[in-house]
Amino acid sequence: MLVTATEVQNNFGKYLRICSIEPVVITRNGIPQAVLSAGGSEPGSSLVLEHVVDYGPSPRRNSLLGYRDFIDLTEKSDNRYELIDGVVYQLASPGFSHQRILGDLYIAFWQYFQDKPGCGPFLSPFDIELIRRLQVDHRKPTEDDINVVQPDLIVLCDYEKDISTKDRYKGIPTLVVEILSPTNRGNDRIRKLGLYMESGIRECWHVDPKNTSITVYSFLDNEIQDEIIYKAGEDEYAHSLCFEGLKALVPVSYNTVV
Repeated sequence: MLVTATEVQNNFGKYLRICSIEPVVITRNGIPQAVLSAGGSEPGSSLVLEHVVDYGPSPRRNSLLGYRDFIDLTEKSDNRYELIDGVVYQLASPGFSHQRILGDLYIAFWQYFQDKPGCGPFLSPFDIELIRRLQVDHRKPTEDDINVVQPDLIVLCDYEKDISTKDRYKGIPTLVVEILSPTNRGNDRIRKLGLYMESGIRECWHVDPKNTSITVYSFLDNEIQDEIIYKAGEDEYAHSLCFEGLKALVPVSYNTVV
């Protein structure tokens, strides 16, 4: 992240918190002068791909970065991050197999939705802002209740009304797809699945290249309503539970790392 010396001077506490996630390069007249980093003098030395930046025993209440500071971080950084329950995760760059599977899925989804106006598939990187409904049942939501995630593939319906003046999507996807990898398996299968279940999303697919399977979840009233596992060798296609006729090939084994 590049920031001016004046900006750091005026908001030192903020950038002291940000540097625990990503080194802050301080510039003067556009020329780098110093690096503010929690992990050493080398930019990137404190970062771990898909690694949690732990804010303490109660991340939401003691978060180093609020929603506004998280947005500021992502707008000034070339890295990709997610914010889940007050914890920041850096996203790893996807591998060849991940992108190959994602391309196949997108084609299948696009072919299905091309003659169905009102809904369509969209690819990551695409920020989705979600709030756990159970957390705000008895109070007004605040900005710090917002989680920001980037599913690999999403299906949006009636989305025109949810596009902000800054060309950002502010609605809730109907369906999300996550392709599991060695660096994100725990996060996607536990943290993000729970978030999707509690935020109004109707369906989630977990595509598992390692085990050549696709698990399809449908949600209702903040709980898992159905869970179906499709396995290569037993099932040729995985089928959507909320879009009749939507299907995609179950991935076969790849020799490359996702």
